[in-house]
Amino acid sequence: MQYYFAIQHKRLQRWLTDLGMNPYVGYITGFLVFVLLSTFLFYKTVHASWIYVLIAVFTIFNLNDSARNMRLKSIFSSHDYPLIRIIENCLTALPFCVYLLCHLKILQATITFLLAVVITFIPSYKFWHKIMSTPFRRLPFEFIIGFRKSFWLIAIVYFLVFKAIQVDNYNLGLVGMVLIFFIAMFYYQKPEPEYFVWIFTVGTNKFLKSKLLTCIVCLSILSFGAVIALLIAFSEYWLSTTVVYLAAYILPSSMIVAKYATYPYEMNIPQGILYAISLMFPPLLLFTLWIFYKQSRRRLDPILEC
Repeated sequence: MQYYFAIQHKRLQRWLTDLGMNPYVGYITGFLVFVLLSTFLFYKTVHASWIYVLIAVFTIFNLNDSARNMRLKSIFSSHDYPLIRIIENCLTALPFCVYLLCHLKILQATITFLLAVVITFIPSYKFWHKIMSTPFRRLPFEFIIGFRKSFWLIAIVYFLVFKAIQVDNYNLGLVGMVLIFFIAMFYYQKPEPEYFVWIFTVGTNKFLKSKLLTCIVCLSILSFGAVIALLIAFSEYWLSTTVVYLAAYILPSSMIVAKYATYPYEMNIPQGILYAISLMFPPLLLFTLWIFYKQSRRRLDPILEC
C-alpha cells in the first residue's frame, strides 16, 4: 500500500517536470492557486461553503472511475484496496476540509470528510457508466460524455435553484445558474486525440467557431430551465439575470480556447495560473483569450491545414 502512494508521488513529480517546472515550485504554486481561488470564492458569495462542498465531492468522484478502480482491484488484495481508496479520497478532501475549518465551517467540513469515505463504497460502474440518453443527440462528444458523468451534479444545481425560488433568495438562484456554466467548463478539460480534430476538413477559425457554437447550443439546452425559472420567479431582476446569463457563456468558451492553446497536450502550469487569475479578474480574461486564441491557431494550423 505504501508502494502505491510512493508511485503516485513519483508520477506527480514527473508530470510537473514534464511541464517544465521544478516539483517543489509546483507544490508551492499549486497551494497558492488553491488558496487564492478558494478565497475568491468565499469573497464573492455567502453560499461559498456549500458550493465548496460540491466542488470537493465532484473532485473526489473523478477518482471513482470504474476502469481505474478495476485495475486497482486486480493489483491489490480485498483488504488493501478499500484502505487505499479511503486514504486517497480523504487526502483529496483534506485541503477542502482544512480551508472550511479555517472559516469555522465545521458542519460543511464534516460532511465533506464523511462523503469522501462514503464515495469509496459507491460502485461507479453500476450507476455512472450506464449508457443513458442525453438531450444532445449527435452533437460533438464533450457534452454527451460530460453530461453522463455529471448529471447528478446538474440535478443538485437545479434543486438549488428550486430552493432559492422557494425561500425567495435571488442571489442563491443566480449562483446556481452560473454553477451550470462552471460544470460545463470541465467538459473541455481533457484534450481529445488528434484524429478527432483532423477529421474536421475546415480551417482553424471555422473549427474554433464550430466548437464555440456547439458549446453555446448545448449550454442553452442545459441551462434553459434555470434561467427561465429565475426570469419568472424574480421578474423584477430580469435585466441582471439576462446580463449574468449571457456573460456566463464566456466561462466554457474561454476553456475551449485555453484547451487548444496547448493542444495536443494538457494545459501547462504557467498557462493554468494565467487562466485562473483571469477568471478572478474578468477584465483580464479578454486579454488572456486573445493570447490563447493566437496560441490555438499555431497549434491547430498544422493539423487542420486543408
